[in-house]
Amino acid sequence: MTRESKTKYFPRELLMLISSLLLVLLWGYAGFSKLADYHRFVQQMQLAPVPLMKQLAPVLGIAVPVAELALVGLLFTERFRKTGLWLSFFLLLSFTLYISLMLLSGLRLPCTCGGLISKLGWRQHLFFNAFFMLISLFPFIWGRFFPKYIHRGVYK
Repeated sequence: MTRESKTKYFPRELLMLISSLLLVLLWGYAGFSKLADYHRFVQQMQLAPVPLMKQLAPVLGIAVPVAELALVGLLFTERFRKTGLWLSFFLLLSFTLYISLMLLSGLRLPCTCGGLISKLGWRQHLFFNAFFMLISLFPFIWGRFFPKYIHRGVYK
């Protein structure tokens, strides 16, 4: 086997793995920190100027971190990694829409994120989310522009 044939599919798989690991760190940290400080997370969500948020906050206080931790499981599993990357993109997109709503409201509300991420301002959050949205899409973008590196096995 030549060196070229051994490394033919390497870039896509490596990008998929690196993207997944970065998202595992993000979702694991975010999910556990929200569950660890559940009451603060719910209290801050209830301040948001979103219809029905006061009523939905206790349910979302469990559902959001559980969804984030479920993504960790998907991203760790090679069989479901592609699904985990796509779901990560869409969850980040929904958070980005929420952040945009907070910016448009003009209110100075606290961030509902957990841990160190909550220290970011709303605009910084937009850049942070955009960065991780790109990370979740990068393996697919790579495959689109460099199709000869697409592995037709697990990720087809």
